[in-house]
Amino acid sequence: MRAVARFGGAAVAFAAAAFATGSADAKNCPRETPLPADTRITAPAADVPADAARFSGAWTGAFKDRTNTDGACHTLVVEEVFANGYARVIFSAGTHEPWGIRLPTHARATGRVVDGVLRFQLRGVPPPGLDYRFTGGALAVSTHVGALEVRSTLIRVADVSHIGCPALSGDGQAVPVTTGPRDRVTAADLLGSRSADDGPVHNDYFMPLGPVAPARHALRGTLVLSASAISSAHQGCAGLPIPVPGFSVAFFTHGDHLVPVVRALLPGSGATRAVPSEFMRLPSAIIVSPGRVWSERGDQGLSRASFPFVFVNHIDNATHNGLATFLFDDTRVSNLRLQVTQETAEWARHDFWGQVATTYTPTALLDEAALRAAFDAEQRLETPIRPWSALPASEHSRWFDVFDGYAKPDDISANGLVVDGVLYLKACPTRTGPYPYCRHMRHGVFSVTKSLGAAVALLRLAQTYGDDVFDLKIADYVTVTATHDGWKDVTFADALGMAAPIGDLGPQRDWPDPEPDENKPKLIDWLLADTAQAKLDRAFSYGRYPWARGEVVRYNSTVTFVLASAMDAFLKRKAGPHVHLWDMVADEVFRPIGIFHLPTMHTVETDGSRGIPVLAYGLYPTIDDIAKLTALLQNGGRHDGRQILSAAKVADALYRTSTAGLPTLRSTRFGGQRYHLSFWSAPYQTGLGCFFQIPFMAGYGGNVVALLPNGISAFRFADGNTFDLESMIRAGEAIRPFCTSAPTDAAKPPRDLR
Repeated sequence: MRAVARFGGAAVAFAAAAFATGSADAKNCPRETPLPADTRITAPAADVPADAARFSGAWTGAFKDRTNTDGACHTLVVEEVFANGYARVIFSAGTHEPWGIRLPTHARATGRVVDGVLRFQLRGVPPPGLDYRFTGGALAVSTHVGALEVRSTLIRVADVSHIGCPALSGDGQAVPVTTGPRDRVTAADLLGSRSADDGPVHNDYFMPLGPVAPARHALRGTLVLSASAISSAHQGCAGLPIPVPGFSVAFFTHGDHLVPVVRALLPGSGATRAVPSEFMRLPSAIIVSPGRVWSERGDQGLSRASFPFVFVNHIDNATHNGLATFLFDDTRVSNLRLQVTQETAEWARHDFWGQVATTYTPTALLDEAALRAAFDAEQRLETPIRPWSALPASEHSRWFDVFDGYAKPDDISANGLVVDGVLYLKACPTRTGPYPYCRHMRHGVFSVTKSLGAAVALLRLAQTYGDDVFDLKIADYVTVTATHDGWKDVTFADALGMAAPIGDLGPQRDWPDPEPDENKPKLIDWLLADTAQAKLDRAFSYGRYPWARGEVVRYNSTVTFVLASAMDAFLKRKAGPHVHLWDMVADEVFRPIGIFHLPTMHTVETDGSRGIPVLAYGLYPTIDDIAKLTALLQNGGRHDGRQILSAAKVADALYRTSTAGLPTLRSTRFGGQRYHLSFWSAPYQTGLGCFFQIPFMAGYGGNVVALLPNGISAFRFADGNTFDLESMIRAGEAIRPFCTSAPTDAAKPPRDLR
């Protein structure tokens, strides 16, 4: 999704607990609540009314339960108050196990002082939100959760620097010395009972250190990782142990590689699909990728392995990328050390680390020869990756230095350019150093899935069954239960292009937001639905707009899922009831272009049957996948002389025909943005006056992939909610110009497309 429902974990927990009126806290709360590193309090200007100005500053206290016992600590920082009463605030909360708050957290919000009361809405707290008012020299905070009233009292802290958590003892930025034996994650650590509770370490400790040699042993069989509780922290602020389900993963060694047999979503044993207060943070599945094997002198004759993995959950498309390492011989393995210090989940930027008891069962693998041959083929077809400094430009451009625009380095997971089949990687950072398996890092791209999942699926169906597939009607393939006629005659193309007249909010044509229903309570309810039928029922509960299909963009992720269900039903009618839409995409699109593993989220059916791919979100691509898929689209759906996607419809979707899509009523300095067949457009005019509507994909948090007119593709996976593209576009143009001469007047676009 371009937008996805976000819950502040602490806020959800507060909303689930019953509180009563409390007095000023007795806990040492200033040292239990984290704050952003850039927290700054700006003194109110002279024109700020006194009843608003007095809120300025830092306030702290503890919530109380019904028995008046101290609960979670709570800090409010009012960074700035304006003359109109608006205020920039930070809400922060500490841990409290009885209320299910396992991680400290903080969130920024915008509030307003009206009649002496500061009010703001925090994600996860139902309306009317949080109210703060003065009682003497203290602040009383209250909100309502159903019939329950939440209260606490906060006192002023004179110096905001006194608020924050004690630093963990671990130093994840300390680069290990490579000339001698390792001093962290040693054989003694992995073979002992030490819980690794001292904090994350630099990523280099998960890779070969010191004098190394090839692995002494081969591994072929199943590793079972026990369910466990691992350590957690938020910005160096220690959390409570986080429960992690057990996992069973089959591996084999192949040369110096450690190769997982399955690279789909592996559900954890005993993982629950219930929705706890911090469900966005608890892993329920894992995706494992290829790693390495080697040996080091200090490992007591054992071999050493490491591999990248990603924790995911069953509700949203967030990813938490991690590293794991263990020792092994032909019959046994050590404990497994893991850590996670990178994510595409703006609401849950947490570190996890720990040591997990692991058992190994050597066993023969089914179709082992085929597995090894497939891995060899996968390596042969890998996209070459070169450093940013090797960009193929005749001269250095300043746009290479500011490629990410307003996006902050800490927000970015990976970014770069794809030029003529080569991937130029700018960065692949984590909080504990560069990610050593950047090629295999998986990114939760949210609504980029609409383009690389839903659009690619429909483009393939059009190539196989004819372009008329775009004109098929949704209602002929899905039982529509809506109580209105808004779905009547809506086509597959309408649904892909968000031109179905379906939605509740933004009923005027000139509504300034093309996605008024995204990230709203009804969408959250749809997110929480597991089965296809439950998701369809919620999708069909939206109302009807007073215009016809194909006239106005109203972006709604539920519409894409309805399309996914219709495409799956169409394919089953054509190819048989046992054919599955995502298998078709994997076999007929991904595999031919060299993508062997690209998992996506599916519905979970109560009868155990195969679910429907959600396709509104849920794709977990690597940068290698992005390079291959953008090349396929840039080449008009053609690969190695074979037309894989409909050429005519690819051109249509990418604004390469007279079809210009529908206006979104969002503008840049170059003109109006548009939306068409799951692709946004970025209007852009070169220095010579050539005008382009540049197609791009966008996913919640700041995931963007742009297809530039010169055949170069740009991508940035991030979670800082920054979607600016111009610097990325200009960097691509600096390598190869978009046009070489000024256009004639006849070639210039109509003004309404600019």
